Amino acid sequence: MTTAVRDSHAHTAVAAELDAEYAGVGWWGTLYRAPHRRRWYRLIPVEEVDGDQRSELLAWHTRPRRPELVPVVPGEQGEQRQLAGRWFQVVSYETDAPRALADALAEDSAAARLASVAAALRALPAWRAAIGPELVALPADIVLSGHGPLLLPLPAWGAPSVGQLFAEPQRLAHLAPQAARGLPAGDRDPALHALGVAALSCFEAPRDADAERLLQRAACAAVFADRPHGGRLPSWTRRVEPVRAAHEQLRALTSGTRTVDAPRLAGILDEARRAMDPLAAVAALRAEGRPRKAVGLAHAALVDSPGYPLLILAAEIAHQDLGDPLEALSLLERAVQTDPARSEAYTAQLSIIGGLWAVVQGRLAGATDGSFAHRLLTTARTAFDRLPPDRRREHAHEMAVCLIGQGELAEANAFAHRWLHDGATLMWWRLDLMLDYADTFLLLGRLDEAEQVAQQVGAGLRRLRENGQMGRREIHEHGMRYAEFVRELHDRRDGGSRG
Repeated sequence: MTTAVRDSHAHTAVAAELDAEYAGVGWWGTLYRAPHRRRWYRLIPVEEVDGDQRSELLAWHTRPRRPELVPVVPGEQGEQRQLAGRWFQVVSYETDAPRALADALAEDSAAARLASVAAALRALPAWRAAIGPELVALPADIVLSGHGPLLLPLPAWGAPSVGQLFAEPQRLAHLAPQAARGLPAGDRDPALHALGVAALSCFEAPRDADAERLLQRAACAAVFADRPHGGRLPSWTRRVEPVRAAHEQLRALTSGTRTVDAPRLAGILDEARRAMDPLAAVAALRAEGRPRKAVGLAHAALVDSPGYPLLILAAEIAHQDLGDPLEALSLLERAVQTDPARSEAYTAQLSIIGGLWAVVQGRLAGATDGSFAHRLLTTARTAFDRLPPDRRREHAHEMAVCLIGQGELAEANAFAHRWLHDGATLMWWRLDLMLDYADTFLLLGRLDEAEQVAQQVGAGLRRLRENGQMGRREIHEHGMRYAEFVRELHDRRDGGSRG
């Protein structure tokens, strides 16, 4: 066994003497960051590096700089240092990158983890071209700058010693199965395998094991065995096809049963990452013509990721695609409770409830004990009152329909009159609200007033047709409603009854 740093106390002691922070285990050595000095350090036990390797490291100080690699620079206090009682070969890098891929993989957001790994996969071909085919990079070997991932390079030395592998089990976890068995890599790409393991860790965590057991698991491509749906993803994402496909692709890659190049794998991870946005996943199912599955997925996602926009989208699908206004209202009520200050839920509530009354014309109240209809009206009143003052006029029609449907005719009449007037000006062009106003007079039996308002509507329709200030479809809809109203008015005058 080597004298490599193996426990947190040793890491802390070394970091303190180095005036840096421990950043993680690299393929060779351990990494420390000191971004305030624009430095990262790789510490390799001196007994692991021979004279030829030291010469190679010194040669890197004068190599031409490449944009995808962090420059190797001379150490401020020499290339070998005694830290916490041990001697290390110190490889110094010049960068102010604040974190490594290892830090990104520890983030709570699965999408953020995948984005970081995908970026590293896209950079892999350039790294391999610069270093050689034996390149293997662990998450701590890759730093994340504002311009993307950069590699903390070393010469292409291949795998570290068995002692080093056993000293830090993280290295074993990223070891390709053939390498763990002592076999040539063949057509397998060790660097792609290592990043595949990093990507798979975004979905599930490796099983805990001592070094010997972990080596056996690595040799059998079973580092993640018996964890088909590991616990690093929200449970709802298991129902999302791009996420499942990416997970299966990574399992196949790390087990050696399927090959894929790095850019293609990065694209697969990006698809999974986008699908981890519950809004995007639900909208995708809706676009595929599967609204019921979309609403079901929204309910599952809301358990892990409760959010106002998702509730609004799910309510819209329930109402418009499934024709289930009560489910939509239930979702909207949850949205109101989630964020009472936002107006989208209130406008949707008014639209749905107004639509219900427009269809049933109050028969819903008669078909029940009235309590449900009363709750609908209470919801509508609350929604209207909570709208911003400058938004209420545009939704006055829906509120008037709710009042009419519930039989609150006198209130509906006064309500329509109020919102049809801007000071002394009658907004005759609000044909929807004008017809609501006429309806209240008709239902109250005030036929002369109803006819006067109907004449104003007729005149307004003619004027709007002539000046083109309203779309033809909208004019047609108002015209159809106006014609139905005129027929009902004539029936009333002839002694008939409405409905």
